[in-house]
Amino acid sequence: MHPRRTVRTAALLVPFALAVAGCSSGGSGTGGAGAAAPRSGGTLTYAADQEPDCWDPHASAQDVTAFAQRPVFDSLVYQTPDGALKPWLATKWTIGDGGRTYTFALRKDVTFHDRTRFDAAAVKANFDHITAKGTQSQYAAGLLGPYRSTTVKDKYTVQVRFSRPYAPFLQAASTTNLGIASPASLDDGNDKLCAGTDSVGSGPFKAGRYARGQQRVYTRNAAYAWAPQGAGHSGPARLDQVTVRFVPEAATRVGTLTSGQVDAAGALPANQYAAVARNTRLGVVKKATPGAVDSFYLNTTSPLFSDVRVRRAFQRAIDVDVLVKSVFLGTGTRAWSTLSPTTPHSYDASLEKSWPVDRELAGRLLDEAGWTGRDAKGYRTKNGKRLTVRAPVYGQPSVFAQAVQGDLRKSGIQLALDASTDATEVSDRLDKGRYDVVETGWARADGDILSQFFLSTETSVGGGHNFAHVADDQVDRWLHAAQTAQQPAERAANYAEVQRWTLRQAAVVPAYVNTSVVGFSKKVHGLRLSISAWPEFYGAWVEGR
Repeated sequence: MHPRRTVRTAALLVPFALAVAGCSSGGSGTGGAGAAAPRSGGTLTYAADQEPDCWDPHASAQDVTAFAQRPVFDSLVYQTPDGALKPWLATKWTIGDGGRTYTFALRKDVTFHDRTRFDAAAVKANFDHITAKGTQSQYAAGLLGPYRSTTVKDKYTVQVRFSRPYAPFLQAASTTNLGIASPASLDDGNDKLCAGTDSVGSGPFKAGRYARGQQRVYTRNAAYAWAPQGAGHSGPARLDQVTVRFVPEAATRVGTLTSGQVDAAGALPANQYAAVARNTRLGVVKKATPGAVDSFYLNTTSPLFSDVRVRRAFQRAIDVDVLVKSVFLGTGTRAWSTLSPTTPHSYDASLEKSWPVDRELAGRLLDEAGWTGRDAKGYRTKNGKRLTVRAPVYGQPSVFAQAVQGDLRKSGIQLALDASTDATEVSDRLDKGRYDVVETGWARADGDILSQFFLSTETSVGGGHNFAHVADDQVDRWLHAAQTAQQPAERAANYAEVQRWTLRQAAVVPAYVNTSVVGFSKKVHGLRLSISAWPEFYGAWVEGR
């Protein structure tokens, strides 16, 4: 399957886990006051709900790829769990030419797992790989924005140049997607990189045995001595080995945790959360995921939703508060903006409570748009045609989408969840705009995720996620201004304008804030959640092993 097809359809399943959708009250790490002294050695087994389709973070857009490869690949920059940017493989950087160039001074003591040295040439090789047509990058190349070139200034100095000022680059450079692999491994070809057989980085763990559909083993890199400030540990990882098991079925995953078969498990479902939290042998750590929340993106160019009145009716006919409480059993947090509140320097809190459910308003808007009739099933009609909103779905519709389907029926709107396991068919529908709405979300700890969804150039055909087909000059100007501005407050002001505009125009219906929820044995310590709400194994350790 073409990687692009995999990514496009995976987006419809929301690339981060559909877990309890609430903000954390339990902190962002295991252990605490009175915990035993950290120890080195031992193993930890973690149950994940997803497995990468492609293990190359330069090519894949899957969130699970970035998580699964984080132990292996270091980055130029480190983003701490609270959002601060710190040196990592780079010791410092300078921004020049009005924000068009970033010059990095690099560490001189780093070696890859294949014992080759890290240097400026390695950085260039990686960025060349990301931007090469043959890589078919579905996310990393987009993170580079208006990228122009990478130049080796000397052995340990490298300069990255953009065609225009690009402030999001430093945060992008902290992601696994722009992680630095051994140049020798990049020469092995895209097939091996995607298969996960040639993952060679400089991280605290080396990629070990891999059994497709079962598990990936990571072994400690004993030479590791370049952890960034804020990583919560220094030197080699404490654990000798980490095993990530792939257990997609929620009940089975929770069962492996409660029975002690694994030490920790992710994506705890809402109906299991309370039981895990009550278990005296277990603990729960959770964190709201930054980036684009789970939302319904309305195709503003479709025959139905080209009428803003119909889009606004759809938006206001959904009782998001009630549905979130029902689906997530009272633990969820509804979204008021396209951005999660944990997205650094980006979220517009003024939108909260600004667009509550209003079915009377929805009805008036539909009347004005000519949808005044009713058929035998109570759906609205116009010129004898039923008001049907078509939503392509790859695989199975989400539980939340099915709840929305039932809620919209109260206003006479039929939501057709067109499920298919044919990735090519679904992708073709997206590329050709043959749909009315798409449900998805995307994790990123920077407000520039809005560019992926609303810049006019970020179409599905080009690898972007502008499923709403927004093509507005003012929106483009706001997003480009945010990319240009170096001050966080100025960037936030521009992102706020985009959030307000997309809601006024009903190009999007934000639904709920995704949250990563990890259950763990209380023998596990130091397992914390990153800024992207993924488990970090580097500083973790387990009692008695």
